[in-house]
Amino acid sequence: MKRRNKKSESGVVLITVLSGILVLTVVALALASAVRVSQDELGNRKEHLQAYYMARGAVFTTAALLSNVSPTPKEGFLVAGQSSVEWEESLGRVRVDITDESGKINLNQASEQVLERLLVVLGVDQQSAPTLSMAIVDWRSPDSLARWTKAQASGTPMELNHRAGTESGYRSVEELLQLPGITPELFYGHYVRQDDGKFVRHPGLIDCVTIDSGSSQININYAPYPVLLVAVGPDAQLADYIVAAREKKPIVSVSEFTSANPTSGAAGFLDLTTQGSGRFTLLATGSGRQGIVSRIQAVVDTKPASHNAPFEILRWKDSYVR
Repeated sequence: MKRRNKKSESGVVLITVLSGILVLTVVALALASAVRVSQDELGNRKEHLQAYYMARGAVFTTAALLSNVSPTPKEGFLVAGQSSVEWEESLGRVRVDITDESGKINLNQASEQVLERLLVVLGVDQQSAPTLSMAIVDWRSPDSLARWTKAQASGTPMELNHRAGTESGYRSVEELLQLPGITPELFYGHYVRQDDGKFVRHPGLIDCVTIDSGSSQININYAPYPVLLVAVGPDAQLADYIVAAREKKPIVSVSEFTSANPTSGAAGFLDLTTQGSGRFTLLATGSGRQGIVSRIQAVVDTKPASHNAPFEILRWKDSYVR
């Protein structure tokens, strides 16, 4: 009887010990998993921070290079009309997409006809485009009815109307979003799913208009595809030809391009130029070794009024997402 009790007690103790070991094992595994997750998270944060500062440094480096571009390929310089630059860093890779603001349509100078053509190219129907382009031009006036109506609707007429008689024109392209009819999809662009399942982004107004170019002419080397369609007319084949030509090398002059391609017709290039504005939108992408990416968008002036610095940062967007 005593032997049975001892065996029973020994079994209970063994089960208790095994249960304790099992619990400790589970706890240890949970702690190890938590530590591993924390290490991965810390590593990801570290690489994201590194990618951010690579992109940040790339903005300043590229802006400095743009302050002294070369008309011909030359080591250590950017070529006039160059649309991107990239290089290796010790911690990853950097790429900067360069867009001269002269490649976009100037909101403060464009005519109703030009804006109407742009809206149609971006997908606005033929009936709505004239009214919408008229509203865009009307908004440029500090005493415009559209601005006054918007101010009244928001309940803050004085806040938006204080500019009356003292300032005209758009101060930012984002002002377009205040106009009735300018939807986020029209302004920011949208994605369309193709037959092969891939998503392709269609540009919006934000890609095609500017307040920084200082000219109504369009830079042939930097114009987005919708702007090219506006500049050269409805001839999509001609716009495709321009894109293909500038991908090989920057176009040196419009006259040289038309001379080399007489079938293009010089009449369609009246508003095109290769002259830059000195103001660029830079989209810098820093990529870490593990694939973590950080993007910064900045608008820089490489011909600032003050000559104390080679360039000036006009606008800056951290964590840029298109």
